[in-house]
Amino acid sequence: MTHTIYIQNQRYQLDAADLIQSGGEGMVFGLGNTAVKLYHQPSARYQTKLNHWFTQQWQLPPDVLAPCAPVQDKKGQLIGLQMAKLPAHAQPIKRLSQPNFWQQHALRTGQIVPLLQRLHQTLNRLHQLQIVVGDLNENNIFFTPPGPNGSEAFWIDVDSYQFGSFPCPVAMPAFLDPTLYHVSNFGERPYFTPLTDWYAYAVLLVKSLLQVHPYGGMHRQHKTIQARATAGVSLFDSDVTLPPNVHPPETLSDDLLHHLHTIFARGERRPFPAHLLQQYAQNLRTCPHCGLDFPANRRGCPACSHPTPVPTQPISAAGPRTLLRVDGFIEAVFGQPNGRLLIIYRQGEQVRLVRAGIGGVISDVALFSGQPGYRFGAFTLPNGHDFLVVNPPHRPQLLLLDIHTAQPQQVTLLETALFKNTAVFATTPHHLYRISGGWIMRGTVRDGSYLEEPIGTAHQAQTQLFGDPRSDRIAGFHRIFAQHRFFTIGPDGTERPLPATQPPHSHLTEAALAFAPDRIGIVQRLAVNGRTHTDVQIFNAQAQWQQNWDLGEDGWETAVHQFPFLQTPFPQPLAPSDKLHFHPAGWLIQQPQQLNFLPHSR
Repeated sequence: MTHTIYIQNQRYQLDAADLIQSGGEGMVFGLGNTAVKLYHQPSARYQTKLNHWFTQQWQLPPDVLAPCAPVQDKKGQLIGLQMAKLPAHAQPIKRLSQPNFWQQHALRTGQIVPLLQRLHQTLNRLHQLQIVVGDLNENNIFFTPPGPNGSEAFWIDVDSYQFGSFPCPVAMPAFLDPTLYHVSNFGERPYFTPLTDWYAYAVLLVKSLLQVHPYGGMHRQHKTIQARATAGVSLFDSDVTLPPNVHPPETLSDDLLHHLHTIFARGERRPFPAHLLQQYAQNLRTCPHCGLDFPANRRGCPACSHPTPVPTQPISAAGPRTLLRVDGFIEAVFGQPNGRLLIIYRQGEQVRLVRAGIGGVISDVALFSGQPGYRFGAFTLPNGHDFLVVNPPHRPQLLLLDIHTAQPQQVTLLETALFKNTAVFATTPHHLYRISGGWIMRGTVRDGSYLEEPIGTAHQAQTQLFGDPRSDRIAGFHRIFAQHRFFTIGPDGTERPLPATQPPHSHLTEAALAFAPDRIGIVQRLAVNGRTHTDVQIFNAQAQWQQNWDLGEDGWETAVHQFPFLQTPFPQPLAPSDKLHFHPAGWLIQQPQQLNFLPHSR
C-alpha cells in the first residue's frame, strides 16, 4: 500500500516504511532529508490557509521548521505540505519536565536557561511577523540535549499557527490561557494573541526548570489544573503540596518568581521580560553537595539545605528498604530467575554493572565509557549463565556480552531494525528478540554460540517489540499508516492478535505494552479534537479483551511504569517516574539514584 504525491510537479511514492509519525491531523513521512505531512481529511479551510502561507515572503527564524512546498494528489488538490525534517536525536521539550531525564543526562539549570532564551527570541520574532503560535506546548517544540555548543531548538506543527484571518484550530488544555477556557471551537475564528502565547511560554518555562506545572501538585479543594487556574492557586501557594523530585521554586530568582506569581496567581498578562532570564543566568551557582543550580544570593541550597549525607538505612521498618544508592543514574534493572538482580547504572561517562540480591550488593564492576542514551537488555540460560545486550544510542547494533565471568566477553554483534530512529529489540528471562530481514527473531546462546529462529513477520521500520520480564512472551505492534495492529507471541511461538479498541474520531499518537503476571496492557496516548489522554486496554494471558481504563491527560508515565497497580493502590506513595519491578519476595522500586525493595505483606 502506497501514497502517490506530487511536489512541484515531481511524482513521489510514499509507503508505510517511510512513516515517521501519525497524529490527530495527519501522517508525517520521511522523504530524503525532508518530511511530508499528509492530512487525514484535507478540508477546504486547510487548503486555503496553506495556499495563503505559500504566498508570503516571511523571513522566519531558522528554528522554525515551516512548510516549504505544497503537496498535491494526482488531481492537483492540495493534500499536505513539505518541510524540513527533525534531526533523529531531537527530543520533545516535554522531556525537561521529567526529573529522570535531568538525572540521566546530568543536566543543570545553567544549561537549560540558554535554550529558553533562544525560544524567547524565536517567539518574539514570530510575533513581529504577525504570526501567533496559538497551540504552543511541550510536544511541538523539540531540542537537542545540551552539548559543547549548547542546545538547538526546533518548532514543528507550524501549519497550525494563527496568521491573518486563519485561526489556530487546536489547543492543549495544560498550556491554554484560562482566559480562553470558554472557547469550544478554536477553528471558528482567531482567538489566540501574542499574550496567550506568552502565557504558554511561561508554563513551558516553569515545567522545564522546576519539572512541575504551574498549577501542579496537590490542593485539598481545587483538584484539577483548570480549577486551580480559575482560582489562581499556583504551585507558589503555601497550601499546595508539590510532588517529590521536583526542583524547589526557590531555585528560581526572586524576580522570576515575582513575575510568575503575577501571571499564575494574579492573572496578569504581558510579554515575558527577556532581561529576567539574562539576569538569572548570570547569577547562578552550583551546590557542591547535590549539584543543583540556584541563585547566588540564596543563603543555602533550596534542595538539600546542608551538606549532611543522605542516610543509607532503610526508610522505616515497615516501608521500603534501600538496596542500592548510586552517585549517578540507574539505567536498567533486570530480575534473574534465581531472584538475583542485574543493575546497570551510569556514573559520569562510566557505565557500571551491579549484581545484587534483596540482601544487598554482591559486586560492582565497570563495563565501558560512553555518552548517555545506551539501552540495555538481559537474559539468562537455564543453567544460570547470564548475558547483557547493549544498544548504542541512535544505532541499530546490539552488542551481546557474556557477563557470567568477572570480565565481560563479547559473544556477537548483531543488527536490528529501527522504529522512530530507535533500535527494536526486547529481552525476556531466557531470550533476545530482534528484527532481521522482515522477521521477528528469537535467540539464545548454546555452547558459546548465538543461535536464533524466526517466530513472526515484521513490517519494515514499522514494528515495535516489548518483552515480558517474567515469562518468555513478547508483545508488540505493527504500525500501518495510521493504524496499529497489536499482537502477542507466547513461549511456544504462537502469535495472537490483541484487538484493541479506539474511541471514534480519535488518533493514536504513541503506544506501549506493559505486563503483569496474568495480564497484558496496551497503553495508548490518544488525540481527540486536539486534546490527548492515556487509555489502557487490558487483555488476559489468552489475549482476550477484559476492560479499559482512562487515565486522563497525564497518565502515560504511571501506566507504563506501574501497570500492575493502576487499579489497586501500591502500599507506598509513588512518583509517576518510579518504575516497579516484580520480585518473588516483593516489589523493586527503581528511582533515578536508588533502588528500593518492599517485601510482600504477610
